[in-house]
Amino acid sequence: MTEEKKDTELIPEEVQGDNGQVEVPELELEDVSWELDSAAEPAAEEVPAPPVPEPEMVEAQEPVEMVEPEPETTQEPEPEPVPEPEPEPAPEPVAESEPELVQDMYADEADADYTDQWGWRILKSSVTPFVFDYNNQKHMVSSRGIEWIEDVSSMGRYFTYLIDYPDSPGMGLLTLSTEAKYADVLARKNLEELGELNTEGVLQVYSKRKLEGGQISVFYEILPRDKHVGLSEVYNSYNHGFVVSDTVSLLYGLLKKQGKGAHAMALHLPGAIILVAGKNGNVHLARRYSLIGDDAQALNEGIFALEQDLVALEKNIGQRISHVDWIEGLTWTLNLARPDVDIPLVPYPLHEFAMDGEQVWSALPSAVSKASLAAAIGPKEELYLRPLEMAEKWMWAVFLALAIVAGVGFYSMQGITEGVRARSQDMKNKMKVAEAEIRSRAVNVEFDDVGPAMQLAKDFSQAALYPPFGELWNYMASIRPAYMRVDGLEFGYGKDGVTIRLEGQVEMDITVAQQGFTKFIENLEQEGFKVVSQEVNLDLEGNYYSLDALWPVKKGE
Repeated sequence: MTEEKKDTELIPEEVQGDNGQVEVPELELEDVSWELDSAAEPAAEEVPAPPVPEPEMVEAQEPVEMVEPEPETTQEPEPEPVPEPEPEPAPEPVAESEPELVQDMYADEADADYTDQWGWRILKSSVTPFVFDYNNQKHMVSSRGIEWIEDVSSMGRYFTYLIDYPDSPGMGLLTLSTEAKYADVLARKNLEELGELNTEGVLQVYSKRKLEGGQISVFYEILPRDKHVGLSEVYNSYNHGFVVSDTVSLLYGLLKKQGKGAHAMALHLPGAIILVAGKNGNVHLARRYSLIGDDAQALNEGIFALEQDLVALEKNIGQRISHVDWIEGLTWTLNLARPDVDIPLVPYPLHEFAMDGEQVWSALPSAVSKASLAAAIGPKEELYLRPLEMAEKWMWAVFLALAIVAGVGFYSMQGITEGVRARSQDMKNKMKVAEAEIRSRAVNVEFDDVGPAMQLAKDFSQAALYPPFGELWNYMASIRPAYMRVDGLEFGYGKDGVTIRLEGQVEMDITVAQQGFTKFIENLEQEGFKVVSQEVNLDLEGNYYSLDALWPVKKGE
């Protein structure tokens, strides 16, 4: 056996066979490794061949690693595979850091206070009383607080009636290819075809803006008929009168006051955000965002949606919006959520009130007093009388100032010397002369007004001879054929008679519409009407017409 090993040392790659020739033996990998181990240890006689006490471990290891198990045999009582479960403590640092992050997160939410970030400004000035109709409840807002009222009779003065229509069918902008005078009729038709306008809604057109290519942009809102008509009945029964504005017209009135540039007005109410934005007083975007809930998350989502729409609007109009005028309608806390947005929110000044024993804040008094009344939704007669009321206040202020000056002058003359008394007497004489001159002029002014007054009486007398509105309309309706649709009707009483303006459509084929319209004109003239002007616009989209007629009344008849 030893000689064979020596031969293998001389010829490491070849082995001599029985016939004396060199042969290459076919050895298994396990035998070769054993011979290499025995050759590498010359003192194999002193150390016995290592037994294989654990055949399972030998089979599990690869032959190349057989050189290393020798020290393991000397340290059998300390097996190394036991400490393998040590990777389990590895995630301990991660587990320790998790509670700290969670605590920090909850601490941030608990300590979050956005009051200072809003920069609220609280006004201490008095509040002009007005009515705020919200959530089907009427509230009187005044310096005393916000009180629930059953009807407006407790106001006892002229005021503004502000109402919110959360169930309104909608508002927005319509782009029409027509002239401005036909915009109202065509807008009504388009909304009816889209299903947005029906018998339960009233169309309110706020503005019409000309676009390129002969188009018109119409800013509109659809009001719920039952509530709008109900307000008209309340107005008719209230002697002092009031102006009606809803939340949309309020924002539009504020936008008109902003002047040139791009501006955005936002009103936050519990459960909704209303936005009206535009450029140079014209509306380019109007939208109502309904909030799901009344928590911080809902408000954040609403503000982010508003921000996205305003960013898109900036691209459309080619001008940047510097800030959003934020009007807080009614809030029970000043710690409202305020996310980081590119367009900053600038709040309107607030007033502090007591409501049902609780402390609330509102910016509506500042907004109502600043908004333009020209944007109100009615009544029309009040829109003309309101400026006269303001003029009356100024007149009373002037009279009061004159009375104070006269009183001070009178009492200052008491107890002065005779020379001063003489001067005062001279001044009194001059005042009498001036008073006489003023009275003479007053008489002349009244005399000059006699002519117009008599003419006014004559006009009233003549108007009594005119046929009533209902009778005249029934007479005209009997003449009007079925294909002549009337969308707009206006009556006026003038010197020569009753003027009637009709607007609508000729519901006939375009080839015979002109003939039908001409026949209607001839029928009117045969029945005694005088056609002053007429216009018909035949188009594939519709045959629109307008005409002015006169029902003459002879003077003295």
